[in-house]
Amino acid sequence: MIRRGVLLLAGLLLLAPVLPAQEGPAVFDNREWDFGAIREADGAVRHAFLVFNRSGRPLRIERAIPGCSCISAVLPREDVQPGASAAVEVVFTPAGAAGPVLRTVEIYAGGNRSLGLLTVSADVLPADRSIQERYPVVLAEGLYASRADVGFGYLERGRSVGKAFFVANATQQPMRLQAEGTAGSRFRVQAPDVLGPGEEARVEIWCDAPADPSFFATLRASLRLFPAGGQSLREMPLSGIVATQADDAPDAPSLRTGPLRLRRGLIRHDWHGTLEITNGGRSELVLHALELPAGVRCPAFRRGTRLAPGATLRLTVLRARKPSRQGRPSGPGAEPSRLTVFSNDPLRPAKEISIQLI
Repeated sequence: MIRRGVLLLAGLLLLAPVLPAQEGPAVFDNREWDFGAIREADGAVRHAFLVFNRSGRPLRIERAIPGCSCISAVLPREDVQPGASAAVEVVFTPAGAAGPVLRTVEIYAGGNRSLGLLTVSADVLPADRSIQERYPVVLAEGLYASRADVGFGYLERGRSVGKAFFVANATQQPMRLQAEGTAGSRFRVQAPDVLGPGEEARVEIWCDAPADPSFFATLRASLRLFPAGGQSLREMPLSGIVATQADDAPDAPSLRTGPLRLRRGLIRHDWHGTLEITNGGRSELVLHALELPAGVRCPAFRRGTRLAPGATLRLTVLRARKPSRQGRPSGPGAEPSRLTVFSNDPLRPAKEISIQLI
């Protein structure tokens, strides 16, 4: 079995595209991988990330620093020659995990040079224990779930993407399920009609990303899953980001910014501050869109704004001093909010920026 896996991996490496050699760091084909719904009892899962050497000299990958003891990486034994590729295999062991998990491992080349983080995620169905132990989220009386939210990350335009989680009926009676909260959104729910006493089942959430190339936004909905005739005790947030992901390259643009601090005005008593966006990369940074929370405005922002390398854009951001739609205060001490900048930065195509009221 191991030999077959080695042969398959070797075949994939032979078929991998050879990129033209140029000065710059190594490039991974992808830095994130979602194993989806897995079972703790099935043991470790693996994914091979391909790393391409786009420099003009051999690349030696020397070590990996895992975020926890449940994740490790198998590194290439030989140097990666210029223009060639190799596999970095990340191994995740779900023992003791339950529900959605996110794990990282940082890869280092020679000279203690970081090549960045590789991230894997999974929704782990725990081994045979009580329903309450294996399903920590209470959706309704007697109805438990393996996770509290479903995040899709970056979505490919025009594609439908599915995620899954598990639910369980902890009562002694059959339970007819009812789903609400996704009507009119781009999320679809596929759940069993009935859960028998003590039965566990899989629920699938599908997100349909728009194909419009000018659409940049975070898709959101709140799923309520509960027994028909009963009451929902918890909403499950659903989210996905529609953005344009550019190829990672040595001369790519780089969006840099910090927290946005808003101060209260002395006359109008609203909140105002300056959002600074800097292009720290080597090519032109294009700002595709700006997503603002309710009550926040940025009048001077223009879609398609371009920043040359090293340039900084300063934008005035305003927030009305009004209660939120939930009736909560909007002054210091209120729950923090965020805005999102969509750009052609390959590492941060959708950059969240926290808004602080001071």
